[in-house]
Amino acid sequence: MYPARFNYLRTDSFADASVALLSGGAGAKALAGGQTLIPMLKLRLLKPELIIDLGGITNADDIAVGEGVIEIGALARHAQIGTFDGLKAFPIIGDCALGIADAQVRNMGTIGGSLAEADPCSCWPALLVALEAEVLIQGPQGERVLSVRDLLADAYTPDLAPGELITRIAISRAALSGTGAFVAFKRAAPAYPTGSCALQVAFDGDRIASARIGFGCLGLTPLAFDQANEIAAGKLLVDDLVEDIAQAASEFVEPIEDIKGSEAYKRSLARGLVIHAFKVVKARRERAVAPGTHTYYGR
Repeated sequence: MYPARFNYLRTDSFADASVALLSGGAGAKALAGGQTLIPMLKLRLLKPELIIDLGGITNADDIAVGEGVIEIGALARHAQIGTFDGLKAFPIIGDCALGIADAQVRNMGTIGGSLAEADPCSCWPALLVALEAEVLIQGPQGERVLSVRDLLADAYTPDLAPGELITRIAISRAALSGTGAFVAFKRAAPAYPTGSCALQVAFDGDRIASARIGFGCLGLTPLAFDQANEIAAGKLLVDDLVEDIAQAASEFVEPIEDIKGSEAYKRSLARGLVIHAFKVVKARRERAVAPGTHTYYGR
């Protein structure tokens, strides 16, 4: 199908895009990678009067790896992030970026667009809530900083005021200490996962210094399982500990029964994802061959 008629504006700054978005009101939509917006336009599920193309904004896709913080421009593509040399030391990021959908989506879709969509099944939100990342937001009143957890407090409804746009994502290097993995269970590569789990574990010698876990698709919002750190901190990474964390996680998640599975099934899936993520982390820490991070059950 073809979209309904709309006016088109290409801007060269987030400030100009913010003004245009505010002026257009409910009839205006911002276009980043377009991997969600364009299909909805074609199906006429959305009929905006104005499309504001952000693609002309210079350096909006840059990636900067600093000593204390990693900053990623909102228009950075999934594939670009996943293959960026400066991020290869943090495999959890590559797991997430390069496991998203198919090659087309990875080469066109953007991290900022994924967050602005606020889909609880998207991959980036599950990772970024686990890492306690922040976003920089440009709006009519200037800039503000917001945690990803606060940004995604409601499903499909990011905490963005009229005219506001996400411009950058910031991840503390401290949150990426140690070894991590992002694992997902999905019907097929292009589909959203039935469940996903981000796990980052820092070590102090042989003992766990901290453990960060986030879940996608297992609640109405991405879920940060902070209790994992309370259970794991100061302990050895052994099977019994992993089982304790996995069991607690299965009780923590808030799954909704749908065509992908019952509540009980998804709680069991959460448990399995945690166990699998720890297996990947353990193998990577020991420089052994790690299991695959994405499992496809529709084959």
